[in-house]
Amino acid sequence: MLDFSKYNIHTAQNLMDYFNKNMRYGFTYKNKVFTDNYPNFQSDMDKYYRLRVGEDFIKNKYGVCWDFCELERQFFISNSIMHECYFIESYITRDQGGPTHTFALFKDKDSWCWFEYAWMFHRGIHKYPSKQEALSDILNKFAKFFDRKLMNIRLYKTKPITKRLNTYEFVEECLNCEPVSIENLKEQENF
Repeated sequence: MLDFSKYNIHTAQNLMDYFNKNMRYGFTYKNKVFTDNYPNFQSDMDKYYRLRVGEDFIKNKYGVCWDFCELERQFFISNSIMHECYFIESYITRDQGGPTHTFALFKDKDSWCWFEYAWMFHRGIHKYPSKQEALSDILNKFAKFFDRKLMNIRLYKTKPITKRLNTYEFVEECLNCEPVSIENLKEQENF
């Protein structure tokens, strides 16, 4: 497990500050940097991307939401903070595929907080009175963000990933996790 204190990261806000100062959105392959401004970002990601975890990610300094979420998870685990990580799967049409996103929620006293670095438009730590309200808000923002209507949006609660998966392996891993029904969450929140 990564020693976060080595990077002066002791709180969720320290982690967000570290990301803001040191990390960038994108990925690298053979010393070439691919960012979302790159014209073929998604197709190149499908060809070259591999998930980075722990120290490898910190040293590389580039990641997508999948990398950030796994590092956030490691931080919450190492600090015994109650948390959950989620994967949103969506598509425009089944043949075209569509956008995905991973993110972390963590418990802070009587609130659930959305820790978001990778999605620049919502970067920060956002507090909600319940997990259900947090997830509903995030899914609503996700659905409204895209210029084309998404035909299907599903949410999965993910398990830790510790190896360098490619895009197809990562998505498959997430789709094999527990699907989440927001309507059923209210009954499950007994913290």
